Amino acid sequence: MKILHTADWHIGKLLHKYGLEEDHGRFLNWLSDLIEEQEIDLLLVSGDVFDTASPSSAALSLYYTFLRRIIGKKCRVVITGGNHDSPGVLNAPGEILKQLDIRVVGCATEDCADGLLLFEDTGVAIAAVPFLRDVDLRRSVSGQSYADRAETIRQGIRQHYEQFTELHQREHRDFTLLGMGHLYVSGASVSESEREIHAIGGLAAFGCEHFPEGFQYMALGHIHKPQKLSETVRYSGSPIPLSFSERNDPKFVLILTLEAGKISSVETLPTPVLRELRTFSGCLDEVWELLENYQPATELAALVELNVVEPHFDPQKSQHFDLMLREFEKKDFKIIKPRLTFENRQKEASELFTVGTEIEDLTPQDVFERRLESETLDDDTRALLLEAFTELLEEVQQTH
Repeated sequence: MKILHTADWHIGKLLHKYGLEEDHGRFLNWLSDLIEEQEIDLLLVSGDVFDTASPSSAALSLYYTFLRRIIGKKCRVVITGGNHDSPGVLNAPGEILKQLDIRVVGCATEDCADGLLLFEDTGVAIAAVPFLRDVDLRRSVSGQSYADRAETIRQGIRQHYEQFTELHQREHRDFTLLGMGHLYVSGASVSESEREIHAIGGLAAFGCEHFPEGFQYMALGHIHKPQKLSETVRYSGSPIPLSFSERNDPKFVLILTLEAGKISSVETLPTPVLRELRTFSGCLDEVWELLENYQPATELAALVELNVVEPHFDPQKSQHFDLMLREFEKKDFKIIKPRLTFENRQKEASELFTVGTEIEDLTPQDVFERRLESETLDDDTRALLLEAFTELLEEVQQTH
């Protein structure tokens, strides 16, 4: 049996206001063809199908076009919700999709049997665990220390997975049990695009050793760099770069081969390189020269980040910076994140005067963390305030 593990598509993602619809469309077409060529029996998508809880009509169209292409290819599909996804959006067509061998678990339910998906003709059971929100794991208790709250979360995650292993052993032990999850497991390396992600597992330092025994494989999402944390616990990573910090990261899907109830091999299959993300840094003259000599090698227009640093504030430098942006407007690449910094123009010792920073460049967490930096707080208080802010932000994002 062949199983394909992928996650963190983030359909609808804007990279500094620039839409990645072409990237996602081409990746999904490639994935559909790959499923047919490799004769994949089961597709696992471990969360963050969409980038926002309210995906655009274009994002939804890409998603449903892909699912339509999968129908009839004898490939079952299991999709779980991530922290960026709206459970309601994912679950809405669930009953119809189920009739087409596409199973969707947008959020955790009180009965774990709802998330234990049995494929009787293959002898495989999937513990389809979506992103576990705080309410799924624990209730706040007044006066709890940060360490106590983190331990409660860690235990909550483990107990959630234990429900599946216990049900499997009690009623379905003849099935091979595979797990899915959307969380941060300690030891995983993150990228810039994940700064704003509220990783409950990260707060609780949840490790591979905390998963209960019984899973032949754990297909994880949430971290965008593909990583092998143990022989059985892996992140597939995002299939396309979602930030400039990911520009040099390898991008894969994982193909598992299941034989006699055991995973016999895991193959990392690179996804197509659809467009270049490039960062040019230096003084104004150096960056200008780099842009003049740059020739992208991919079919889709390259996206460029500029970090221009000048030692002394000079209004003429700002004018020349704007001139440079206009000069390269019609090239076969797009400058989408230009920044000009003057080292000696400081408001405070830790602040630089920067041209090109916009509110869109900052996440809500960035703004709140900067606000916390202005206060004298101990580490526990700072961590609790950040946790509370993230929970409130998550609630607002899920209700709008």
